[in-house]
Amino acid sequence: MGGFISAIFRWRSEEVVVSHNTRQKLLASLQGCSVTIPDLQGLFRQWPQAVNPEVERLRIDVDQKLESLFPEGKRLQQIKKANAALFASSWWPYADFETLRIATYLSIWLFVWDDETDSCEFSSLCSDFEKAAKFRAQTLDFIRKSLTPMENQSASDVPSNVIIAMFGEIGQAVFKSSTPTQVESFLNELIFFVDMTDLEQRCQMSEKLPTVEEYRKRRMGSSAVGVCVAITEYCFGMTIPTEVMNEKDMRTLWDETNIIISISNDIVSIKKEVLQEQVDTLIPLLTERHGSAQTAIDVAFKLLCASVESFERVSKRFLARHAGDKELSEKLEKFVDGCRYACTGNLNWSLGSGRYLLGAKTTENGVKVTL
Repeated sequence: MGGFISAIFRWRSEEVVVSHNTRQKLLASLQGCSVTIPDLQGLFRQWPQAVNPEVERLRIDVDQKLESLFPEGKRLQQIKKANAALFASSWWPYADFETLRIATYLSIWLFVWDDETDSCEFSSLCSDFEKAAKFRAQTLDFIRKSLTPMENQSASDVPSNVIIAMFGEIGQAVFKSSTPTQVESFLNELIFFVDMTDLEQRCQMSEKLPTVEEYRKRRMGSSAVGVCVAITEYCFGMTIPTEVMNEKDMRTLWDETNIIISISNDIVSIKKEVLQEQVDTLIPLLTERHGSAQTAIDVAFKLLCASVESFERVSKRFLARHAGDKELSEKLEKFVDGCRYACTGNLNWSLGSGRYLLGAKTTENGVKVTL
């Protein structure tokens, strides 16, 4: 493994300088730019949106959970500020409290787990690929064990790392309330997520900027949207036949949901990313390609519009094909609406939490931002 990793990152010094200069030049071209973020929420005016009525009860539970995991300090305060209770209540407004609680723990786990290899502020793994790779391998091993019967596990299986170990409660809850097919789908999305964070770290440590296409392919996994969509049936307390879940249109709806949420997030987070000197994300990469930050946002918005249109077109065809089976049709309508709730909920949470420093809680009439 060590030799393989060394080979990957064995760049000639002049190549590193060129790559570093490319990043710095791109960052400089973004800093101080004034751009207008279009009305993203306007795309979803006909889509359902709500907040779970259990949000305040959940907030108390979440704070207690976080305080049991992290000592008092900056990291704990930052995680609390992210408002996981509002995030989950907006994504899954239809879930009962116990299911919502597990879904919330999953979203917290994804957030803090990703920070372990992505945030040098809280972890040394971001600059140590071999240790990060070991962390990912330990995570996948424990994920697999957590998604099996409890009697197959022992106390020695629980990792000493509290963040990895946090998944145990999540895995067992999903396993106990899901079919084998649903568990397999959840596991596959988790593996894809972990694998793409591996690729993301490789790219970041190489200093070489990815292409827009490389970034978007990686983002389908590293966004963790697929992981959250995978528990839609769990959160509704329903089971859709495997053959229907495996249909091409269902996969398209799943992917378009991922794209919609990822692009929306890439647009609204641009100010925060520039402040953190992150340029290997969608808007900076489109800026490099098109020569203008505003053009980059406009292009991203067109991609977003195309995915929304695709989602609507495919969902109508998909639901019409199964309209003859009333029970199945009702489940599929719930699943489609579950995807819509995820899109509106994620965007509303992003704006409402203040996380992205836009100074606005709505995108109506556009939002002017100085990067």
